[in-house]
Amino acid sequence: MKRWIDVDPLDWFYRDTLVATRLKTDATGEVDVLAGMTYNKFVDGYERMVKRFVTIDGQQEFLVPDYKYHVDNPLFVLVGGVEIMPEKVETGKVTLTNPMTAGIEVLCVAYGRPEMKRIGCLDTPYTGCSDFRLPSAELKHKSTYFFSMNYKPETCTVMGIKLKRKIITIQAGEDADLKIRNAVNFKRDVFVIHKGKVYLPYMYNGFPAVVGYNAKINGVNRRTVETVMVDSSCIALNDRFFPGVRIRRGDFFALMGRLYENLHNRYTDRTFSYNTSLDRVIVDRADIEANWYKNDVLTLLNERFHDGCFVFPLYADDKFEPEACITRAEAVTYLNRFIEWITEKYR
Repeated sequence: MKRWIDVDPLDWFYRDTLVATRLKTDATGEVDVLAGMTYNKFVDGYERMVKRFVTIDGQQEFLVPDYKYHVDNPLFVLVGGVEIMPEKVETGKVTLTNPMTAGIEVLCVAYGRPEMKRIGCLDTPYTGCSDFRLPSAELKHKSTYFFSMNYKPETCTVMGIKLKRKIITIQAGEDADLKIRNAVNFKRDVFVIHKGKVYLPYMYNGFPAVVGYNAKINGVNRRTVETVMVDSSCIALNDRFFPGVRIRRGDFFALMGRLYENLHNRYTDRTFSYNTSLDRVIVDRADIEANWYKNDVLTLLNERFHDGCFVFPLYADDKFEPEACITRAEAVTYLNRFIEWITEKYR
C-alpha cells in the first residue's frame, strides 16, 4: 500500500511529498515531520470497503454489490497479497484478465471518497465518531492462548505484508483496548495480541489477517495459524495526504516547527526543547495556546535573526491569527525567512 493513497507517482508534487514524508523529528523515528489528516467520514454510497473471496476453479468475475464506480474511488484488486490490474472495474463487479484456479485469496479494496466540510475558509475532512478503537478479532483458541519467548514467535500477515509484534504490558485495572490503541496510534507495521485477541492498525479495518500464535490445543502446547477478519466500529484513518486541502496559519507553523526539530537534531548534539516564554506582545496569544500547535508556534515566533529582528512578523495589530487560512504569499514569505534563519543559525 502507498504511503499516501491519494498521492500518485504522476503527480507533480509526488517526489517532494515522498521525501518530506520520510523525515522524522528525531532519531527515534516516532514523530513524522509531515503529519497526515485524520478522517473516517465518507460520502454516502462511496464508503471504504474490503471484500474477500476465495476463488473457485475458472472464476474470473467477482461481485462487489456495494461498490459504485467513481474516478475518485478506484477499486484495487489483490491476488495472493499482490496488487494486479483487472481487465474491467464497474459498479458492482470486477473482472480479471484470466480465469483463476481454485483456493486463491482475492481482495477487492475501495478506499472510499472522504466527505469534506467547510470550516471558515477551509474544506477539510472530518471524523464522524470519536471513540476510536483499533480493529481487532478474537482468536479461535483464545481461552488457551499463551505467550512465551520459549516458543515460536507470533506472526501476523496482511495482504502479504508481515507486521512486527509489539509487546505492551497491561497492568491490573487498566483499559487494555485504550492502552493498546494509544501505544499503536497511527503506526502501520505492528500488531498486538493480548489475552487471545489480536489488534491491528486502523488502516487494516475489515482486512483478513493470517495470525500465527501459540495455544494449548487438545491438552498440548502447539503453534497454530488461522485467518481472522479484524474490524472496529470507530476508527481514525490517517493514510491520505489531501493535497488539495488548504491549511491554517497555525498548522503551517507546526510543519515548520517539526522541520526545525529535525534540523536541530541533525546538526547538533543538544537536546531539542520548546521555548514558549515570549518577549514580544501577541494580542491573540490565548488563541494560539488553545490549540494543539501552541508549542511549535510560540517557539518559532520567539526566534530572532542575529541582528535582533524577529524571524516571523505579526500583523500590524500585533495579532498572529492562527486559525486564518494561509495565503500563497504568506507561505512563500514564511518559508524564505525560515530558510534564511536556519542557515544563519546552523552555518
